[in-house]
Amino acid sequence: MEEIINIVRDGEEKTAIWIGSDDMGLPKHLMQGIKHDGIISDGKEIKPWIWDGLCAIDGQRYVYFAPCRLRSIYELSTSARKDALVIVRNIAFALKGMKKDFLDLITGIFPLYRIWIYNDTDVLIMPPDLGDVFTIMREEKRKEDEVNRIIQGTAEKQFLLITEMAELLYYAATGRFPFSSDAVRGSGYKEVPLSMYTNELPEKTEGLINFIFHAKSREMRDIMGNRDDGENLNWFLTRSLSLEWPLEDITAEERDSNIERAESSAEFKEFFEKRESITKRNAFWRVKGTLIIVISVVVIAVGGFLWSYISNILEPPATKDLDQKGIIEAFYQAQNNCDPEGISTAFKGSDPPQEMEIMNLYVASRTRMAYENFDPLISADEWVENGKPAVPAAHLIYGAVIDTIKQTGENTWSAEGTWYTPYPYNDGEEVTTSEGTMPVYTYDVTQSFTFEWNDRGWWNITDAPIESDEFLGVETVETYIPEL
Repeated sequence: MEEIINIVRDGEEKTAIWIGSDDMGLPKHLMQGIKHDGIISDGKEIKPWIWDGLCAIDGQRYVYFAPCRLRSIYELSTSARKDALVIVRNIAFALKGMKKDFLDLITGIFPLYRIWIYNDTDVLIMPPDLGDVFTIMREEKRKEDEVNRIIQGTAEKQFLLITEMAELLYYAATGRFPFSSDAVRGSGYKEVPLSMYTNELPEKTEGLINFIFHAKSREMRDIMGNRDDGENLNWFLTRSLSLEWPLEDITAEERDSNIERAESSAEFKEFFEKRESITKRNAFWRVKGTLIIVISVVVIAVGGFLWSYISNILEPPATKDLDQKGIIEAFYQAQNNCDPEGISTAFKGSDPPQEMEIMNLYVASRTRMAYENFDPLISADEWVENGKPAVPAAHLIYGAVIDTIKQTGENTWSAEGTWYTPYPYNDGEEVTTSEGTMPVYTYDVTQSFTFEWNDRGWWNITDAPIESDEFLGVETVETYIPEL
């Protein structure tokens, strides 16, 4: 179905845009009140855009207006590709001066169905009341793609309009939106690098896009200040003013061929396998985490842990006197001890990805201690240091043996090592061992750390994503029944 068509209405030629199926009819409340104008922007000035009305054609709902030349915003990756930077800057110019009620940023993202390319490089921005019609009549999958899957979940809400501009540039260059796939969204919003799709972008242009996607919370707050969402786009307009954009227009077939070639490369497949692995592991712990609500009642009864945990939140962290490397070492020591308070003590503004895992294991161990009078957890680093001996039956080996901790930037570090777990993170990895043995699953994990100096006088970890997670295999460990 064509989204933009020419029709005749009351004897006059009109341009019409498809909204959605008219199966349910148009809710009456949307036809009441004042009809608001949209805007047209050429990056220098803003003019009003007037739409005439809504109509149904062959069971489909359309909005119609005076004849004009329009293109879908998705043509940024094809017939409007060479002008993509100009068009995106025109979008930013149009939105930066709009009032909150016009922007209507419920999610922080400006819906793509309200943005259209007008003539060559101008943009048409639909008004919010017309946007409401799209919201109600658009099919759910289409709305998901045009709003929810544009959202970068790790960005500050008021920074999302800036992120959206960078996403449109990424889309123009690659034909893909950076955060649309489940594997990317479920593994910390680490997008496929632009360089895997194209090497045509100048370093400065690619650098700005990458900076926006990976800006730290402090950097976002510095950029945003106390300004409203739209006003923050002034920063994007200033930074993108001198960028070069040497890409040429291509057909949809050429774009799809480029995507297929890039995504069939070994480099891409390796990257995506790691993202999917991390996503599955995170999903695993989101499911397991629901058990905490039930089991925490036991924890409160046997140790009062939660009260201690909450009461210490406002206290200086135990790591306050350590340098950055020392904090990382203490972090992994807390992981090996399954200490939920210790693993999160140095964090500010984010949570460690291991937190849910540690909390589950802590609850399990305290419950066993309360009811069976023994702690089932064996620290992996001690077990490895002791030569990987046989262990008592019904025990669990868990922890991280860190091989390297190295500084990668002014306040950034990377740690690599082997994680040992009593369960598999991914489908297809689980094994059954013979009687008198148990499996220990091993993973080569790289985790990065970002630090920020606290005004109260210590270092905080502000981010610690898992960068890679490779399954190494299963170690079969002998078990024995302890003598009474």
